[in-house]
Amino acid sequence: MFHLAGVPSYLPVAELAVNRVLRGDLPRPDYPEALRGTAPVMWRGRAELTLRYTRGAFVPRGQATAVAGALATAAMETAHAVLAARGEWVTNEKRLLPRAGLREMDAIVAESRSDPGVLAKAVDDAETLFRTADFATK
Repeated sequence: MFHLAGVPSYLPVAELAVNRVLRGDLPRPDYPEALRGTAPVMWRGRAELTLRYTRGAFVPRGQATAVAGALATAAMETAHAVLAARGEWVTNEKRLLPRAGLREMDAIVAESRSDPGVLAKAVDDAETLFRTADFATK
């Protein structure tokens, strides 16, 4: 709930790493190298599948709302991949797109309308943006 891309299984560890302890001491885990290696692959794969399904199921029918929702989901999935590759913890999606450099998704989604050609272009534009995302450590 409240996570478009779903809740990462490593969220509790991220909470330990970045939040303020109110009382006592708790561990402050670093971002594990193994997670940096596996999480981006998983998140990118999800984003690719989301867009592939969208292109086949929603775009030909001109279902703009479904395409917009899928584009938002794929953007969040890609943003999770970007930040995982950088070794940056994520505890929610409120600032996820700007942190990952994917704020341009707003313009892509805003131009959508119930025209299969326009929707196909939106998916193409999202794919291009995701391919050019900066996965390098900031």
